[in-house]
Amino acid sequence: MKKRMKKMLSLVLSVCMTLPVFSAAAVYAEQKETIRVWYWEDNDGSYADAYSTWSEQYPDAELVLEAVPWNSYHDMLIAAAASGDLPDVYKIQPTWIPELRSLGAIAELDDYIDSWDGKDTIPMSMWESAKAGQEATFAWPHSLVVLYLYCRKSYFEEAGVEYPKTMDEFYKACEALTKDTDGDGATDVYGFSMRGARGGHFMWAGLTLNNGGGFFGDDGSVVLNTPEMVEANQKYLDIYLNGWAPKTAPTDGYTEIVQNFESGVTGMLIHHLNSANEITDVLGEDVDVVPLPEGAAGRYLPSEPCHWAVSANSENTETAINFLKYASEEETHKALCKNAGLVPFITPVTEDPEFTENKFCAASMEYLDDVQIFPVCNTWGDWSETVWPQTMQRAMMGEISSEEMIQILADNLAEE
Repeated sequence: MKKRMKKMLSLVLSVCMTLPVFSAAAVYAEQKETIRVWYWEDNDGSYADAYSTWSEQYPDAELVLEAVPWNSYHDMLIAAAASGDLPDVYKIQPTWIPELRSLGAIAELDDYIDSWDGKDTIPMSMWESAKAGQEATFAWPHSLVVLYLYCRKSYFEEAGVEYPKTMDEFYKACEALTKDTDGDGATDVYGFSMRGARGGHFMWAGLTLNNGGGFFGDDGSVVLNTPEMVEANQKYLDIYLNGWAPKTAPTDGYTEIVQNFESGVTGMLIHHLNSANEITDVLGEDVDVVPLPEGAAGRYLPSEPCHWAVSANSENTETAINFLKYASEEETHKALCKNAGLVPFITPVTEDPEFTENKFCAASMEYLDDVQIFPVCNTWGDWSETVWPQTMQRAMMGEISSEEMIQILADNLAEE
């Protein structure tokens, strides 16, 4: 444990030395109160632009924004929490709350929320997500995205197939879009951008749990290891085993799956609104979005809500709360959603034609009521960050069977 903690603390120091830091004030005044904010972003500079008006409203408080790379964010956050060196405000996923609570690193926010006159501009579903099943509220809504299927329009036309509405149609499309376009005997276009690295559990869940599976039953026991889930998981693994996904899929993360889709290596991609601007800049009108396909139990739409948290050890709690309120104001929320490619949830931004008339954003907003939030439990952080990618990669490489994979995932999910 000590060696692991030293390694994590070393990671904190090394990453901090290379963090891009953005200041919302032109000149740092030594007498100003300073709050630090950690976050990850896919579109560089989107947060700095969205929060550029901070100094106008709070001239006596210096806002320091620190963009942390996604690949190291969770480990860096937990290491900083363990060492007591967290920033004042930091971005989280709700499934991380139990870990942060166990370290005494996250502040309760109920009193601040209840006394805020803008509370009703945020829907109750987002507050419930932020509470994450805890007896108190430790997070403040930040953003929401809904996964959908990006389809390369010309590829579907050339293959003579429709956009998939069911899982059977999806797997047929994976096969139909996979081609050797130059006749050299090697596949150069694949049906699907499969993600075996961290974060891949989102698309995996969307294409397997729609067969009727789940993580926990009503009694709190793990129900993941069922014959139906083993079967659905095998079909998902077959995308790679049948050669319908790039050979690099076991280690492909966000950057790789998007690049494969944009460069023409793949014909389908599962992601969310955050990728829309980048993809359309590259592909123009040669891209459409459709809902994730339905399985035997209907549609399973994993959502990725993110929230703000305040360090329990912050010396600037009141200013940190002011930042949360500022980030939730109409114009600030609109700017971040526009710059970072996020789904608006604060009224009246949700009714703005700039979002409702955008096909990518509209596709997200249409299914907000159908989204599924992953369970919040003490095991989830390690399960999603480490256990799932390692186990998935072993199964893709043929080291373990689908049944063994599901059993490993179930056992680690249940372990307390």
